[in-house]
Amino acid sequence: MKTIFLSLILLCLFSVSFAQNRVNIKGKVIDSISRQPLELSTIAAVDLKDTSLIAYTLSKKTGEFELQRLPPDKQVRLVVSYAGYKSYIRRFDFKKGEVIDLGNIALNSKMLEEVVVRAERVPIKMKKDTIEFDAAAFKTRPNAAVEELLKKLPGVQVDGDGTITVNGKQVSKLLIDGKQFFGSDPKIATKNLDAAIVAQVQVYDDRENDPDHLVSETQVQKIINIKLKKAIKKSIFGKVFGGVGSRDRYEAGGLFNMFRDTLQVSVIGLSNNLNHTAFSREELNSEGGFDRSGGNTSFNGGRNWGGGIEKITSGGFNINQNYGEKLKLNLQYFYTQRNNVNESANFQQQFLKDTTLLTRSSNNRYSNSYTHTVSGLVEWKPDTIQNLRYNPSLNYNSNSNTSASSGSTSNNFDMPVNQSVSSSFGSGHSTQFNQSFYFHKRSKNKSKESFTISHNLSISPNHNSNFNNNDVVNYQRPDLSDSLHRLSVRTSKNASGNLDFSYRFPVTKKLIVDVTTSGIYNKTSDQVFTYDRKTGLDSLISNQSSDLKRDQWTENIKPGITYQLNKKTQIIAGLNTQWQQIDNNFVTSRLAQNYFFLLPTVRVEAYGVSLSYERRVNQPNISSLQPITIIYSPLYSYTGNPNLVPGISNTYYINFFKYFNDSQLGIYSYGNISSQKNMAVAQQTIRSDGAQTNTTVNRDGRPSYNFSLGVFKRFKKMKDWQLGSSTNFYGNYYQNLNLLNNVEGWQNTVSYGVHENINVNWKDVIDLNTGVGFNQSNTKYNYDDFRNVKVGTYNISNSLVVRFPKKIIWETKQDFNYNSQVAAGFKKGVNVVSSSLALQMLKKDRGELKFSVYDIFNQNVSVYRYINNNSVSDVQNNTLKRYFLVTYSIKFNKLSTK
Repeated sequence: MKTIFLSLILLCLFSVSFAQNRVNIKGKVIDSISRQPLELSTIAAVDLKDTSLIAYTLSKKTGEFELQRLPPDKQVRLVVSYAGYKSYIRRFDFKKGEVIDLGNIALNSKMLEEVVVRAERVPIKMKKDTIEFDAAAFKTRPNAAVEELLKKLPGVQVDGDGTITVNGKQVSKLLIDGKQFFGSDPKIATKNLDAAIVAQVQVYDDRENDPDHLVSETQVQKIINIKLKKAIKKSIFGKVFGGVGSRDRYEAGGLFNMFRDTLQVSVIGLSNNLNHTAFSREELNSEGGFDRSGGNTSFNGGRNWGGGIEKITSGGFNINQNYGEKLKLNLQYFYTQRNNVNESANFQQQFLKDTTLLTRSSNNRYSNSYTHTVSGLVEWKPDTIQNLRYNPSLNYNSNSNTSASSGSTSNNFDMPVNQSVSSSFGSGHSTQFNQSFYFHKRSKNKSKESFTISHNLSISPNHNSNFNNNDVVNYQRPDLSDSLHRLSVRTSKNASGNLDFSYRFPVTKKLIVDVTTSGIYNKTSDQVFTYDRKTGLDSLISNQSSDLKRDQWTENIKPGITYQLNKKTQIIAGLNTQWQQIDNNFVTSRLAQNYFFLLPTVRVEAYGVSLSYERRVNQPNISSLQPITIIYSPLYSYTGNPNLVPGISNTYYINFFKYFNDSQLGIYSYGNISSQKNMAVAQQTIRSDGAQTNTTVNRDGRPSYNFSLGVFKRFKKMKDWQLGSSTNFYGNYYQNLNLLNNVEGWQNTVSYGVHENINVNWKDVIDLNTGVGFNQSNTKYNYDDFRNVKVGTYNISNSLVVRFPKKIIWETKQDFNYNSQVAAGFKKGVNVVSSSLALQMLKKDRGELKFSVYDIFNQNVSVYRYINNNSVSDVQNNTLKRYFLVTYSIKFNKLSTK
């Protein structure tokens, strides 16, 4: 902590002293005829030596602007531009500490007849809500990827994992010439396209699903549109790779993409046992456009953060076809096979007044999963005022698993309590069909009048069976020792659908009224048959079986208003009237419920600050309502409560976001206060022998608080050095009610943390990213002995890339995590250092031979601690250990101008 704050202070002092020698330039942009100020004019300073962009800003409402801290002793071209106007261009030789006031800069409309001496390239333009960067103004290495180009754009930040943010807001998708060529995840698209084929990069708000601008300005994400050079008409690109290593580690795969103006065909395949998908989860979806038809449900791979060693084999195809500018079609199929081996150890401390139960357990689990997914997308935009989208998908999964576990419990008096051994085998299959429909139309005459229809449908039948053996020895009450040998067969069917209508009408220029109506239907059936196999014959245990059915109808009518106080301030309010009719059917009884709710929402937007309030309803699950007791094992049983009522939550939010273009400084904060009435709370009875019975009851909750604050800055380039930093602080306060052995008490948790990241780049030869973080959680139980539990973790993350001559690239990554509070026998500190050395070869460095070492010091292990109602648990999972890997990959990118 002290090191972080000291670093920030030194960084601020350095910035202040450095700024004293820098140059400031200011002025005011106006129309040459009307003399009115031109708001949002673009003012850019360009280095005459290499035409690269030094800094830019936008003019204020008054037309005034100021570029600060420009580098001295440099020849600079100043370009002032505004859509529909001739650009103002002037050259300067800056001197140290100089302040230049240009006064009024009068721009002439392009409609005026005048002689143009010569055209000047404008590095950055502002077109309505779109910022456009000229790629030629940002120099990149030969054969550089688009990702490197994006890193050089002002306000654009690319994290180590490829996540892109613009002015502090995350990029939701990346388009190629306006088409969703790479799906909604831009990461690997930016890693595989060459920067040399890019003409312009456009950035604008993601309002594709929010045409009425109902999403807060503080929360809306960004879209990046890559405009290719006109000469590029066709392209084929992708890569193939293969690698072998120690401990039988391997990876192999390839992807092929064909681009023919409006047609995209992608074929992808891979297999590895490295706990990841080789392309990464996002790359599979984005590289081939595999998530264009909605979400990323087609692929269930990705890094296995929960531990275990996983083998993944996947493959599929994706086809996107655009028919002109109005109709877009997508079809995809994907197959995924996952085989996972997980070994875990658990130590739990459970507190019961003066007794503490200490349980050590281990579990080995083997699972297999096979998934097929087909999905599609139809998007039709007949004109500028209408938009229709239909998205169907079908998913089929089959799975099997076996597990074996053992555990023993003692108490703090060194007395044995119980011992258990269990094993299970299960298999199942599921099918899920989803479809969504969306239609939006706005009025030709009144731009803010609109009509929207939306519909969703989901049908998901599932079937699984599980055979479980559970043997428990109870040392304190031997008469309760037992052996359970049971077969459970479960069949469930879930169907839900909704139809929504929304209409907005502008009453005045400032006032818009709207009304939204919706009908929602949910049908749930869950049938469980439990058989006793202790005698070798299957005999049905009727009181441990269940047949649950629920039909729920929900109707909503929500009138609302939007009132624009001024250009930067608006109030959005609504009152949802909701009716619910629920029919619950159990084996021997029926429960009918009818509810009416008033659910208000209010949001105020003003100058980058958003204040909002909303009320929500949470219905209890039908399994919590069934009036029977289910005995899952000799140590655990659950009794349903048919008297449960819906919970009501009230939440207040505050969001703030501000980005300063000229200094490339961003500040953001987020906070909320939430309280619940009639929340569902677990009521536990735990005996001294470790056996427990649970049920669910309603209780009113206490408020919880969440807050985060962040600052990020990209410093102006200092000779060959580029520096950026970001700092984030968060704090939470939760109050959870515990009902244990007829004693009510509150569990109060305060958690907070700080994270600092710094990135340094020198001539694109050295790229260093370093981050440090600290997290602290303090939990106090206000009952029994008022016990306090503290959890503190530290983490350091470093990555270094060095590009040597002779086409040699060295990469090293370190992830260090430390938790001093974990129980004895669990690893407190984990330091995973991995490194690779790559040699680029072939024409345009398309081939690469890489030697990698994962976990050089062989320390990797998955360890974490979590705090529950009256317990603390430490869990350790098996995961990948050190291995060596040699991989050869070839990238291909064939471009044609025919």
